[in-house]
Amino acid sequence: MHQDDADDRAGQRAGNAYDMVQPAAFVAALGDCRASSGGAQLVILVIRLDRFASACESLGPKGAARLRQLVQARLTRWLHPQARMYWQGPADLAVVTPLPATTPDPVRLGQRMADELARPFTLDGPELFLSCSVGVSLDHPDVAAERSLQHAFDAMLRICRQGGDGLASAMWAGPPAADQMITALPLALERGELSLHLQPRADFEGARISGYSVRLRWRHPALGRVAPQDFLPALESLGLMGPVGNWLLRSLAPLAHAAADIGPLQFTLLASSAQLHQLDMVDALTRTLDTGAIAPQRLCIEVPSTNLPDDAELIARFEALRRRGLQLSLSDFNERPESLETFGRLRPDRVTLDVRSLGHAHQPAHAAAGLRTACAVARKAGAMVCAKGVETRKQLEQVHGWGCHSVQGYLLAQPFPATWLAQTHWAIQQRARELLGPAA
Repeated sequence: MHQDDADDRAGQRAGNAYDMVQPAAFVAALGDCRASSGGAQLVILVIRLDRFASACESLGPKGAARLRQLVQARLTRWLHPQARMYWQGPADLAVVTPLPATTPDPVRLGQRMADELARPFTLDGPELFLSCSVGVSLDHPDVAAERSLQHAFDAMLRICRQGGDGLASAMWAGPPAADQMITALPLALERGELSLHLQPRADFEGARISGYSVRLRWRHPALGRVAPQDFLPALESLGLMGPVGNWLLRSLAPLAHAAADIGPLQFTLLASSAQLHQLDMVDALTRTLDTGAIAPQRLCIEVPSTNLPDDAELIARFEALRRRGLQLSLSDFNERPESLETFGRLRPDRVTLDVRSLGHAHQPAHAAAGLRTACAVARKAGAMVCAKGVETRKQLEQVHGWGCHSVQGYLLAQPFPATWLAQTHWAIQQRARELLGPAA
């Protein structure tokens, strides 16, 4: 039997296990692998088939699907039996695997993947040659799963920018050193390195997009994309949260004005613990509303359900803003006493429940019951409930059954640059109808 025939048969068997999925599903699979790996080192590989798109012009859709099966089959021979492999797009393949005993070096494993895919493929005609760009990273349980995947993806993109057909390692990639960030951050605003991303919130009632959470992003020319959980503490330590917050509000004003043509959207700003200890933030919000740059009903401030400062003046000034129409949301609400105490003090308009772990192998015991209780408490008090971190349809059905009013998460859409709002909103609205509409 010809090798490609063997690949084809193996690929057809693999096709049921390896599906084209969204990044969120891969992140969930990575979490499950962490829980079941027994402490074994996990490797993430992101592989882009460089010439796949041009090859598919002659192959057609059926030929392209068969080629993907052949690719899967070739790689499977080198992977650990517990490996998970998912197509992230027509030509992008993501793999998470314990290190095979035969290939204990992660970089060598990535090179073997590349060597396998460099061999010609035969599909009912002439031989087809592909090259690939490979990014390799080591997973670490203390690093967010999304970031582990992003490290490998960024390494792959470095090869693509160099012309493709190569391998890059991000195995030791982690957050930049604190001194690097502290040196670079003061000039980030001046250099235009900070930007806003938006993540949509969809209401079950009407299956519509009702608002967007505003998220801060930083891309440095040398450090690359720096995760918010890494640079936000540095901003706080430098005392820059005030200037950055003012910049954010100034940037949001034209965005909210442009969104008026789309519909009655609300923008939610996430307030850090450092901002909550400063009256300057309330002053900046007051000035924004006084100038009419943003209508108060278009703004919501989301504060953490713990560590709220015990400052009567701050809370009173927040209440004054709320009387003008601005809304208040409580993030990561749960059934714990400190969260319930904050809820009782603030009586927020909305709460968010973090449901990312629902249904995963690493889900803490009684987590679902606790979140369901929190949902019931909020609803009874008249607050709206948003389930965030929804990544699967099963999670969607579960939070709908609890009575959550809205959802947010990768199942609906990933965060995207705020400048894309006008072009992206209607596509996401259609996605909301497909997920939440009567026929869903």
